[in-house]
Amino acid sequence: MSSNQLLLSLKSWPEDDPELKSVSSLITRIQAQRGHFRDVDESILENEIREGKDTDPLFDDSPVEESGGGASNSALAAGEEPDRATQLKNAKAEIVALVGHALNEALFGLDYVSLLVSLQNPEAGSSSMSPELKKSVPVGSLGFDKVQRRADPGSVKEDLAISHAWKVEGLNSAADTLMGASKKLGDDVRKEARYWEQILAIREDGWVVTRMPNERRTLGVRFGFAESAAEYKNKGVGALRRGEDGDVVMDDVATTGSHGKAMLRVRVLENGEVKGSSVQSGNKCSGSVKDMIQRARNFIYEDELFFEITREARLMANYGVRTSEDAVTIDLGGGRSIVIDMAPLDDGDIVLDIHNPDSNLAQGVVTAFRILLSYNHRMSLRKRSKPPPPLTQRKIVPPALRMVAPITTHLLHHQHQLNLQNLLRHLIKVVKSAGMSTAFVTKPRHNCLKPVIKNVETAVEAFLERIESEATVKLPGGWKVEINMKTALGPPLYGTAYIIGTSHDGVSARLMGENRFTSSKEMEMYLFWCLERSIVNEVRYTNDKWEQIAQSNEMWSIDKSTRRIRISVDRTGLSIVTGTTGGKDDRVVWDGSDTGRTLQDLLNHPVG
Repeated sequence: MSSNQLLLSLKSWPEDDPELKSVSSLITRIQAQRGHFRDVDESILENEIREGKDTDPLFDDSPVEESGGGASNSALAAGEEPDRATQLKNAKAEIVALVGHALNEALFGLDYVSLLVSLQNPEAGSSSMSPELKKSVPVGSLGFDKVQRRADPGSVKEDLAISHAWKVEGLNSAADTLMGASKKLGDDVRKEARYWEQILAIREDGWVVTRMPNERRTLGVRFGFAESAAEYKNKGVGALRRGEDGDVVMDDVATTGSHGKAMLRVRVLENGEVKGSSVQSGNKCSGSVKDMIQRARNFIYEDELFFEITREARLMANYGVRTSEDAVTIDLGGGRSIVIDMAPLDDGDIVLDIHNPDSNLAQGVVTAFRILLSYNHRMSLRKRSKPPPPLTQRKIVPPALRMVAPITTHLLHHQHQLNLQNLLRHLIKVVKSAGMSTAFVTKPRHNCLKPVIKNVETAVEAFLERIESEATVKLPGGWKVEINMKTALGPPLYGTAYIIGTSHDGVSARLMGENRFTSSKEMEMYLFWCLERSIVNEVRYTNDKWEQIAQSNEMWSIDKSTRRIRISVDRTGLSIVTGTTGGKDDRVVWDGSDTGRTLQDLLNHPVG
């Protein structure tokens, strides 16, 4: 092959990438170079042309390198030729389809014009018509005509009158519609203003106005408590809708339970008979939205309170707490019990009978329950404000609230304290009827009575601790008995314990120091024993004619050794059994009543 031979390539010249000149690509490139289109106008471009600036590379025909083309260029550089024949074939088919579509449209237009022309010139029109049109439509069947209509003055006047009437009617109708719309809009504005005034009044009263959980466009009021149990989370919200007259209308919410029960009630029973009851007083139903919110808030609080009481009471069956379907009973012993249930509101203005101690006790118990629930809500909020515990796969079940346990502790301690005071009064009365001196002093619940109560939490925390009461008894013969009574329904006591310390200035007692008893019966028997020994000591100090026998509760007369006495104390009182050896024994009992005879008279002057 010579050097002058012309070499021709059979491959077509590579076409430009259509994406580079597409509208979307041009807009993107123009915004990248010029910014927003509002900053580019014709005068700016003409100034650039006059100043002799170079052609904007944006409109250059040379391809622009982009990041996306790197892979294709590298592929071409590697020798991978695209299937050019397939590309050309597809492009040809596309061009042929477009040309055929344009030809078809042009033929349709030619047939239409030819058929129209065939009315005036059939030969010229039929020569350009397609064979299919000639078969389907006769030549000259399509024509046109120019119509000139002469206006009738009467018709014009009538048309003007009709047009004027229609315009007037249309304007009147539009005016009436606008007036009706204006009136309706004014009514809606007044109703809306009235609605929002009442909503603001509800908010100013301290209620939280929020959106309904399931209706985002509806306002609601939250009358529940944020720290309530999970069962009451979604029950404390009521929807506030606009009524027909613009007043706020609240959806029906629960303000009472079954059979109209709305408030917690506490009753004191003794042998099945009601001795005292708390007062179920609430705001009277006035029908207003605020009254309904208040009653709903009170009911959901009382209902949650009874729910938590029942849940905790199920775990306290070993402490004498019984649960039924609608009541919780706390057994105090001695035939007395506390019954807690839900009851309707009292009719009329019923006030508390302040002269009935059992009614005061019932009212105090129900008030303590409400304070404890609020205290638990506050503790739950404080716990939730702290960092959460580590995540675990085990579901954490919240424990029952502590409300029944501390109140039961106080009730049991109060009942045991009354029993102890009654026992000490009986013993004092018995000893005094026998002519001896004695006394006792009590300090009930001394560890709960803080000298300064700064806030409610301080008082409640003192209430939740174990309870202690003290009693000091001075018995005859220089005996002194100190009783410390502690009650706690938990470790290590699980009930009431009596810690008794004895001291005296004689030598008649060997069991000294501190003694612990876990039942009132044991404590009672020990007090009887202390009183017996103290009376023996009293006789030894006041009458030198009598002598104790072998550190027991028996004594004999020094002058007449055959005469003996045995001292015993029980629930009936102080009894002295006296007699002589081989003779008949006589028994004298002091039960607290005035018999007119003392123990010294019996010792100095024997019976019979």
